[in-house]
Amino acid sequence: MTYENVVVRTPDGSSGLTAGKMTFTGSSADAAHDQADAASLLLMSAITGRHNAACSDWLAEQGQAAAATLKAGGGYDITWNNAVLTHGTNRVSSSTAHFKVEGSTSAHTSAATLALSGLSYQGISNEALLPSAADAAFSLPASELPALMAAIGGRSTAAPAVHVTISSFNATRDTVHMTGNGTATLTGNVNATTASGHLEVSNLEALIEKARTAKQMKLAAGLVLARLVSHTQNDANVWNTIWQGGVLTVNGFPLPLH
Repeated sequence: MTYENVVVRTPDGSSGLTAGKMTFTGSSADAAHDQADAASLLLMSAITGRHNAACSDWLAEQGQAAAATLKAGGGYDITWNNAVLTHGTNRVSSSTAHFKVEGSTSAHTSAATLALSGLSYQGISNEALLPSAADAAFSLPASELPALMAAIGGRSTAAPAVHVTISSFNATRDTVHMTGNGTATLTGNVNATTASGHLEVSNLEALIEKARTAKQMKLAAGLVLARLVSHTQNDANVWNTIWQGGVLTVNGFPLPLH
């Protein structure tokens, strides 16, 4: 299915997503419209952090349908072109956002990828420090998908445990490149979310300089401290990290981020 001029907004109009075109593959024609709407709502909620409890039951239903498709060996391939996400006066634009997930009749987990390219920002703090492109490859249990969808777009205080394995993560801005992998237990509440993994940043000095140029001295100081506790490998700064309860532990050093 192909949709043009896609619009999703919160009831008060404070947040929304628009896309010049959206392509959606992987569902029966009669279910595609609702599932395409659910996908756009989830993208908006995930990036803007806006949740609407009235959507929870409907999103859980869409998640159950998606989980059944994945367990039967099906999959979904979704692309948004010229997507713009807004929250108040803040704006995030992406020339292309692509999500793909493939199910299995035998495996408990489904393999997925998410890629955002041509990212630009308006009215957002520290724009110069945010990536211009990012992508991730990960897997998650299909049976846990409905609860995660309901939590992302609806019940922001609900905390269903969804276990995700991140095989790769990449984010790029100019000469700065961040890459990593690990595992995470995702919830609808960031304070109940945990993660651990491996992180590498190439050209960390340029990132520190960007923070100083943006007059984000606390962030610059934090990056300098992070550099001190990092290991050096292949011209990159390397950390083994744990995120739990608002505290980021890096190579054994706790960094409270509340």
